[in-house]
Amino acid sequence: MTRLRKTSLLVLVAATLAVGRALPARAQACAMCGSALANDPLGRAFSWSILFMMAMPYTVIGAAGAWLYYMHRRAPGRRRAEVIDLAEAGRNRPPAKA
Repeated sequence: MTRLRKTSLLVLVAATLAVGRALPARAQACAMCGSALANDPLGRAFSWSILFMMAMPYTVIGAAGAWLYYMHRRAPGRRRAEVIDLAEAGRNRPPAKA
């Protein structure tokens, strides 16, 4: 094994162990939030605020993308590609010089 490969493997193992150690704590925190704010009006408001915060970037980027697509499709002076008849183009070509 090369030194770069050994280093990469060591970094991968260390990252896997770090993530593995963090997952139980993260899952515990999510369960705590879910049980603490179950049917409380504050919990419903918290859920709706998260929904709006998650939906807003998609709405803004989607609207900008749709506007750009619309402007591209309606651009003035847009021309189609010209069809070239290769047989006709060959007949009109001057003879090659030797």
